[in-house]
Order: sequence, then C-alpha cells, then structure tokens
Amino acid sequence: MKKILSYLSIILIFTNAFSQEKDAARSRMVGDTLITRSGFKINVGQDINLGTGSTPDGDFKFIRRNSTGFGTIMTMTDSNSYNKSQFSLPRNMAGHKGKVVKIVVRGNQRIGQTFEPLITFGSGRYEIDVDNAIAVGEIIVPEEFRPKPKAAIVELKQNISIADELTKLKKLLDDDILTKEEYEIQKKKLLQSN
Repeated sequence: MKKILSYLSIILIFTNAFSQEKDAARSRMVGDTLITRSGFKINVGQDINLGTGSTPDGDFKFIRRNSTGFGTIMTMTDSNSYNKSQFSLPRNMAGHKGKVVKIVVRGNQRIGQTFEPLITFGSGRYEIDVDNAIAVGEIIVPEEFRPKPKAAIVELKQNISIADELTKLKKLLDDDILTKEEYEIQKKKLLQSN
C-alpha cells in the first residue's frame, strides 16, 4: 500500500510540475490582468505602443479587425493575401498607440483558452495575438519583457595534430582504401595546410 501511495505521489508531483511548466509557456489571466508569456501585464484602459508590422508589405500580421480568433490558422500561414482578407491593421498605424477596451477570452478551460486584448484606434477595434505580436515587434514592450535571443550554438573544433591525421591517412592506404597517389595528394594537402 505504501508503494502505491508513493507512486501516486510521484505521478501527482510530475503532473503538477508539467502543468505549471505548460501554463508558464502561454498567456494567462490573473484577476483582470492579462500576463503574457514574457511577463508583460496588460489591463483594460492601458495604452499599447505599436511597433511595425511583420508582413512583407509592413502590415500587421498579429493585430486584426473582426478576428474570429487566431488559433492555429495564424501560425500556419504567411500569406499576405490571407492577412489582407482578415483585415490586418495597416502599416500606417506603426508607431501609434491603441487603448485596451476589453480582453477577449476564447475557448474554455477544458480545451484551452487564449486571451486577446481588444484595442481601439478611433472607431476601429482590433484584436491582438499578444504573444506573437510581442515576439515579432508589432507591440513595443519594455526591454525586460522582450524575447531573449536564443543562444548561438558554438561549434568546438577538436585540436587534431597533423601526426594523428597522417596516421589515419596511412591506415587508409594500408587498408587499400586510398591509392598511393591519393595518399600522397592528401598528405601533401595536410602538410601544406599547417
């Protein structure tokens, strides 16, 4: 019985940890505040500073009028004509501010929820796929909330001595993988490269 309880406790701990990790990877509502994936907080009445649009012609990909929800459709297309058909915020709005009038909740807790701030520009209302808009610079947020560049992968080259390389070449010659001429050519290149 103790073993079963121990196993169940371990499963519960891992499930809880996975759930918290999964929740930290997306925007969430805490009271009336939308907390984005990066930690930036958005409330009704707040001004949102716009950057530049991310489509090839400069329109906004993640800020749209009359949206039916971004969901997976948004992540599947880079088509400019699709973006136009969905009433993207035009490029001439770059650098402006919009006021948050509402935070739209899509979906439900069972299948998952997304939260999209609804902002106004004059008489126009636009919904924002906030995490993607922040990631591509369509929304300007303080430096601390901007996505961090991924660490560059550094390739480390082993210091292989010429003697080691010559030994390998000799083995290829001895095993009849290289002809005598090929061996001499590779040996000459190796000695000249150093």
